[in-house]
Amino acid sequence: MNADQWQYLLVMAGCLLVVLPLECLGARVLREPGRIAAAVLPVALVFLVWDAVAVWAEVWSFNPRYTLGVSLAGIVLEEFLFFLVVPLCALLTYQSVEALTRRGRRARGDVEVHR
Repeated sequence: MNADQWQYLLVMAGCLLVVLPLECLGARVLREPGRIAAAVLPVALVFLVWDAVAVWAEVWSFNPRYTLGVSLAGIVLEEFLFFLVVPLCALLTYQSVEALTRRGRRARGDVEVHR
């Protein structure tokens, strides 16, 4: 095993490390795992099937130099994790912006708009 094989996982770990502190700013995403699953899993499933079909049709492949080599239906472990990590990072970012915007409105005395 060489250092290159860890690159994909390390990039995703870096993404998580950058956005996890946003939970402390009020994102409150990690406190609702059911909502995370409902938001992430259906879309991840669609794209994983898409990837599996593309790999099967030899339209798409994963370079073994940059993955650990663990796979299921031609999809490497890192790709499964990608479809969980990236949406989680997006949810944390979006929710923290929402929370900070709400705080800013309250601090200015603006009326809160509920959807």
